[in-house]
Amino acid sequence: MDWTHLTTTPDQLSAELLVQALRDEGIEALVNQGDTSSFLGVLGQPCRVMVRADSWAEATGFLEKWE
Repeated sequence: MDWTHLTTTPDQLSAELLVQALRDEGIEALVNQGDTSSFLGVLGQPCRVMVRADSWAEATGFLEKWE
């Protein structure tokens, strides 16, 4: 399964909200693991949201409406 970058959010909380909204639409998504740190809690630094490459077009369409 290939993952591709969809967008970068200003912080981890925004990324997690977007990932859940994408999943609610049936689009597999995740926050890039290198952008988070479990022992520090929620980070206030930019995070990349990734989607499956075969869902990128659908995800970008959703992102335009979501923003």
